[in-house]
Amino acid sequence: MNSRLLNISMMKLLSQYSLIPKDDKQQAVRINRFLMSAIAYVISFSLVCLSYWLGVMESWVIVFCAIAASTVFTVFYVWIRSGLNLKMADPSLTIIQMVVATIVVMFLMYTANHIRGPFLIIYLIVFLFGIFRLNTRQFLSLTIFVLFTYGLVIYVLMEYQPQKINLYEEMLQWMALASLLPFFAFLGGHISSLRQKLRNSHTELGEAMEKIKEMAIRDELTGVYNRRHVMELLDYEKNRSSRGDSIFCLAMLDIDHFKNVNDMYGHLTGDAVLWTVATMIDKTMRNTEFCGRYGGEEFLIILTQTDIKGALIFAERVRANIENILFPDLGPDFKVTVTIGLSEYHIREDVEKIISRADEALYRAKKEGRNRIESA
Repeated sequence: MNSRLLNISMMKLLSQYSLIPKDDKQQAVRINRFLMSAIAYVISFSLVCLSYWLGVMESWVIVFCAIAASTVFTVFYVWIRSGLNLKMADPSLTIIQMVVATIVVMFLMYTANHIRGPFLIIYLIVFLFGIFRLNTRQFLSLTIFVLFTYGLVIYVLMEYQPQKINLYEEMLQWMALASLLPFFAFLGGHISSLRQKLRNSHTELGEAMEKIKEMAIRDELTGVYNRRHVMELLDYEKNRSSRGDSIFCLAMLDIDHFKNVNDMYGHLTGDAVLWTVATMIDKTMRNTEFCGRYGGEEFLIILTQTDIKGALIFAERVRANIENILFPDLGPDFKVTVTIGLSEYHIREDVEKIISRADEALYRAKKEGRNRIESA
């Protein structure tokens, strides 16, 4: 037992300190996306190193970029891994990460000597990252931000370091970027929209499957379980009790003189009575108990973890609650009563036997005058 607890504790500890969380799929997806975004920083740093080797970037830029990239990576990873990102409207921190990446690219463009074209590729990588979350409007806003920052770099270089810039070349690159990024914005927004629609369709499909599953086990008229499913639940409870020596009781409930209701008031009224009785049974039960329509006006109720004394108390409460139901449309004298037969499960007893004993108790209660309870 101690060894098992130790293993569980170790698994929880490893999950807590692993690179990617094992117990939260959504957070794991966000961290996987973030790790993919690290590719942009790796490419940027590689270009910086290559630029230094070619003599178009100063050495201090390499040190600065290494420190900045490590800091940014650590901050975002801790932000997501700690769960603090869940307080944000976008837990993936997509826009924030893209803005930070854009600022990093702007810095590289500023520090590069003459050759800045290769760094423009990083903008495209940044935009690809946004496909996971951003819509077209957000992409266009980021496009404006990118073009503004690049234009700002051109302006500052012209004012303070004109020897490092070829204005015509930079303007041509700015216009090329201004032509390309909106296309990426609309394309990325469209792909993101398709992803969202697919996600919504998957959710709706899941909800529809749940409804179909619920319809398959519910009685259409009363809303309680149908006969097939309540029998499955009874068989499950019987097996569970046999394994654990626990007890449960079965209540078979029948609406008294229900045929007279249909004959005098019509089947619509009869349906309303059935629904009302089923609703009252459901309100009286505990969450761990089950009710199903056994057939016609008969209901089967499984009382888990209940002995015959507890079942008698429950049955009397149900009987009294149903007897006190008012039907204003049918007049003040209209009352519905029920008769209930109870049986307590005996170890290794067949399901058919449990039902048979409850049915025999119900028959005796009817013979004694109805609106009463008998136990087997």
